[in-house]
Amino acid sequence: MSKLLKVLNKYIILLIISSLFVIPWIYVNVFILDSLDRATYDLLQSIPNFVNYLIRLIVIVLLIVDFRKENLKHVVLACVAALFYPLLGVVVFALLMLEKEKVIRRK
Repeated sequence: MSKLLKVLNKYIILLIISSLFVIPWIYVNVFILDSLDRATYDLLQSIPNFVNYLIRLIVIVLLIVDFRKENLKHVVLACVAALFYPLLGVVVFALLMLEKEKVIRRK
């Protein structure tokens, strides 16, 4: 179980960083964006989307690396799930890793 937690730490940190950046941005942008022109306003409004997609791509790359490291199947399932909702991809990975550890213990 501790091996699973060591592997999941990086995903947990990424998801926390994502939440800590995107949620406060909603409240901060009201103060920042009042005095800007329209083009700058639109660019600054899209920053949370860029960060969100960047974190999704980082999670997908980390999932691919961990799937290969652990020799697990269904990497496409987890990556597609992580593309739409990163936590779901991490949960799929964790369940597959737990199943692998369970099979190894039986032998």
